[in-house]
Amino acid sequence: MAKRFWAQIIEMDEEIEAASIPGVTDHESAADALVTDFVGAMGGEITEGAVRVWVEGGGQEKVYDWSAEFDMPDDNAIGDEDIEVEGEIVLTERMH
Repeated sequence: MAKRFWAQIIEMDEEIEAASIPGVTDHESAADALVTDFVGAMGGEITEGAVRVWVEGGGQEKVYDWSAEFDMPDDNAIGDEDIEVEGEIVLTERMH
């Protein structure tokens, strides 16, 4: 049976619901998937935080601090053109 990973953005002013993360094979991949979705949903407004990841039914829990780093396009964008922003999520596992 495949492991089911859960992840939750933590240390926010308001509690964020935990989410099941399909298709991942380890804690770090689950953290990256949730943070990437979260940063996208927030429109890049929140660029750092923490995420807690665990395996359904028990098992080791890991906490990662994260930051989102963006490469903004040149100022040569014309009018209402869609601007493509590239970003990278940097995860740092907290050691207990």
